Amino acid sequence: MMTTFAKKLDENFWSEYNIRLEPWNIGYDAPVSINPEEIPTSDKVNTEFEFSNSEWQPIRRAIAPELPSQILFIDGRLRIDANFLGRRNDEILYGAFATISVGAVLVDRAINRAKCVATEVTRIIALGGNLTPPVTEIPCPVSGRGDLRYDRCLTASTNQPDTPSQIVQSAMLDEELRIANALSLNKEIVTSHALIVRDGPLLYRVYQTPYETIGYVKTMGKAYLKGDNAKVLRSLKVGERTPIFRISNTNGSNLSWYLRSGSQDLNYKKLGYHDLHGIIRIDLDGGLDLVRAKEIADQSTYLIPQYASHPTRDPRAPQNLTPVGALEKELGRRMGSRELIARRLRNFLAIS
Repeated sequence: MMTTFAKKLDENFWSEYNIRLEPWNIGYDAPVSINPEEIPTSDKVNTEFEFSNSEWQPIRRAIAPELPSQILFIDGRLRIDANFLGRRNDEILYGAFATISVGAVLVDRAINRAKCVATEVTRIIALGGNLTPPVTEIPCPVSGRGDLRYDRCLTASTNQPDTPSQIVQSAMLDEELRIANALSLNKEIVTSHALIVRDGPLLYRVYQTPYETIGYVKTMGKAYLKGDNAKVLRSLKVGERTPIFRISNTNGSNLSWYLRSGSQDLNYKKLGYHDLHGIIRIDLDGGLDLVRAKEIADQSTYLIPQYASHPTRDPRAPQNLTPVGALEKELGRRMGSRELIARRLRNFLAIS
């Protein structure tokens, strides 16, 4: 039987270290995975862009700003269908067959309707060592049906075990940006007042993100805020944001802010969750002026919680947006059966 003293020590341990639940399913990357030793020193953070540090406090306009009539959500999925090894003289070559699927959901807020407006599936062969693989069609089994053609063949100068996955990840990001750019220019589908939301941080790629696109970052891998600024972050209530800050590096700069998403009807503290639960970061092009950036930031405090997922329906709630979750399912369906594709690839490599 636990003594009163031992029980008190136990309780002190949990409270002293502020240990709280992380509700995301262990099958997903944790939404907070900050390792101070891995934070790049090349990123420079200016927290005095919108307000001076002494004026930092949670922000939410008392009167809702004018909101866009359309929101375009962009996302992509990546799957390694099979890894393989090659050989060039005495050198081992690392490669993979992979499938990427990217798409978009357009939400028309005027009529409260969402529809998928673009989905594309690309099958890739990625190989390191500056060796470009050939376009390859995988034979169909006697009792099977459907073509399986890997017609995008990519290589890189590096040749490490993780090289193929890096090649495929880069290709998926380029496809997401290409679709975002193409749809933003198609005025028959997307109006000039639409807000484009890319799932993930804004990056500098071949296809530049449309100017007023926001990057929706639902996992925290870097600690951009310190000291009193970080205290403001942790004190946010649902629908509140931090002031805007600028992140700069050798590639350029982004404007960013944190906000807490989720449902007002759920008391996450009573559920035992940690104080960063529901916190997401939003990126915006660093070339945007402060006035327009503040308008978009204020819009996000009203819009993002409206599309937050609920823990009864999504294991990554509330960070995973409901339209994005639906798009992920559709993209996964269009990628085809992992098991059947892996079986065909095994048979192909076994007789090659």
